[in-house]
Amino acid sequence: MKNITTFAIAATVVLFASCSGGGKEVLIISSGKISLGENSVTLSSGTQHNEEKLRVTDEAFTVKTPEGDREIKLPDHGLYVLNLKKDTLVGSYQRVVEGTGETRITQDILAHRVDSLKQLTAGTNVSAENKNFFLPPGQLVKISTNLQSQVVGPYRKLPTSYEGGKEHEIYKFSTNAEIREVIEKLKPLMSDVDSTATKK
Repeated sequence: MKNITTFAIAATVVLFASCSGGGKEVLIISSGKISLGENSVTLSSGTQHNEEKLRVTDEAFTVKTPEGDREIKLPDHGLYVLNLKKDTLVGSYQRVVEGTGETRITQDILAHRVDSLKQLTAGTNVSAENKNFFLPPGQLVKISTNLQSQVVGPYRKLPTSYEGGKEHEIYKFSTNAEIREVIEKLKPLMSDVDSTATKK
């Protein structure tokens, strides 16, 4: 009976440790094929978008690319993103709310969002406190200490539904090129509002 109790306690401790954010994981976002090894990642030349998550069990991991190898240290546990694309990646925390959300976007809100996107592509007003990220090619950034958090990569849409009664920590990453396209699509909307206001 004592052995069973000891085993149950040990199993509970392991389960708690795995759910409390311990460990190191790296989401690798690349434009070539990714092959994962033990604390290592190998990138092959290519243009197709790929994403793979590497669990790191050491103080560092090795990145092998056609340009050469390098070692990247991970001093702290948590979830990281490594950019192995040719374009800069930008990302930010996505607030998940219950209900229908915003039903009307004013001109001021639209202008503010466009300005925020422009700042993000330039890497200004970016900080861990703001929960937004500017990630040039070859760079690594720590996203969160919560390994259960979710990162939605470039060319992927955010989930349309979420599990109720659960806290969601979601980050959306896009390429700078994607964000610039969004800005260009929003500009006519701002012009339409301005021209309508002028006519009145």
